[in-house]
Amino acid sequence: MNEETKQFDLIIIGGGISATLLCLSIFKRTKDFNILIIEKSDRFSQKVGESVVDLTAVFLKSLEIDHLLTEQVHKTGVRFLFNETNSGDLGDVAEFASPTLPGAIKGYHLNRSVVDQKLLEEVQQKGVTVYRPAEIVATSFKEFENKLSVQVEDQIKHVQSKWVVDATGRGRFVAKKLNWNNKPIGLNTGAIMAHFQNIAPSAEWDTCKNHYWDGKAVGLRDFSTTHLMRKHSWWWVIRLNETTTSIGVVFDKNKVKFEDYKTFFQEQITTDAQLVRMTQHAKQGEIRYIKNLAYVSERIYSKGIALIGESGAFLDPFISPGLEMIGQQTIWLSKLLVKEKETGKFEQRKWERYSQLFYQSYASRLKIYKTAYHFMHSYDLFKVWLMQGNFAYFGKIVFPSVVFNHRIKYPLRFNMIENVAVHYFGKRLKAINQKRIKSNRVAVYQKNELTYSSVRVPKGILFPFIPFHLLFKALWAYWLLEVKELKFRKK
Repeated sequence: MNEETKQFDLIIIGGGISATLLCLSIFKRTKDFNILIIEKSDRFSQKVGESVVDLTAVFLKSLEIDHLLTEQVHKTGVRFLFNETNSGDLGDVAEFASPTLPGAIKGYHLNRSVVDQKLLEEVQQKGVTVYRPAEIVATSFKEFENKLSVQVEDQIKHVQSKWVVDATGRGRFVAKKLNWNNKPIGLNTGAIMAHFQNIAPSAEWDTCKNHYWDGKAVGLRDFSTTHLMRKHSWWWVIRLNETTTSIGVVFDKNKVKFEDYKTFFQEQITTDAQLVRMTQHAKQGEIRYIKNLAYVSERIYSKGIALIGESGAFLDPFISPGLEMIGQQTIWLSKLLVKEKETGKFEQRKWERYSQLFYQSYASRLKIYKTAYHFMHSYDLFKVWLMQGNFAYFGKIVFPSVVFNHRIKYPLRFNMIENVAVHYFGKRLKAINQKRIKSNRVAVYQKNELTYSSVRVPKGILFPFIPFHLLFKALWAYWLLEVKELKFRKK
């Protein structure tokens, strides 16, 4: 005798943060939504990108899950360290610093395996059914009619729903089943990472003490997101708690070649002047390799199917981790799914708009990253890139979202003029770098040189003027760079 098929309003495949944030967004709109989560693993693993940027912090706050975040480490800012010659003298390390000053936004470093687990428990308490650990043994995906057979322990459960959301991340369960291919994007990156226990104190590998940061920021530099900028690659250093630090590298595979990722990772942390000081006495955990970091699916929805987060796309964790786009997707998807249940109507035009917005956003960000890996090792070149990015991100996204809460759902997109500007500046910075390579030059700067981003989100009357200040700093930094290059040519 066949087991009865259970009916749900929504089945989510995958139980990580994409799934649970979508559930919480739906429950903000209605409590009358029957959701099933199917998660194959019995525990969550580490992830690439364990830092919450500003817009993600605004979104998470709106879901009223602060009680789950307070146990995580407060992010005290963002730092970028440059050592183009791999000098052993810490005075030769230049820094671009962006301390988080007291204001309207709080960021976090997330131990994702812990946070994902707590979020899953949270939605279970709110009424979500969870099958875990579970394996999907049979599927039938038809238009608005999805049927799954799921093995949970020694039982086979049959479930059905009008909508299925794929939240399996890089597993990309539904996309693979339906043979949805990736679009060509022209960015070929990979990532390698590991967790380390008890890395060396910052005084042994970091730049000199920053009194401004220590006196003004919300916390010490040790709990910032630290980037080590290297040729065609960058390393992240993220303190997850007092003992555990996430360290990883993202690299351009067209330029960085190796045969074995574990050997490459070990070679880098034992030859890089800062990394070797940081990790030589630390206990290293399992090394994880993500071969193809950046991709985007040719489709992110069909009638009855939707992809969310890394199941549909991932770009780069450098400035904006995937959590930001996941948050924005959950706002759109929760509204579309709840509205359809209430009206019984599939609104094709609104789904197309949702799809178009996120493809446009991916394309806009992609234009930035396609050139960045050429010169990210250079202090003065990449400093200009960072300042331009700060203006675009905070001026177009963060500040409007803080002032007008409904703006948070709109991802970053460039208009025609902005696209021209991004293309020009990226091409120009790349050209300067190529000329420096031909003349065997590196960036020249003072001992312990330090530049501040001026990024802040104050609560007072200065708030509206911050984007204009960021724009002025970006243009001024670019002008000084061009003057420097002109002087060199005259010599």
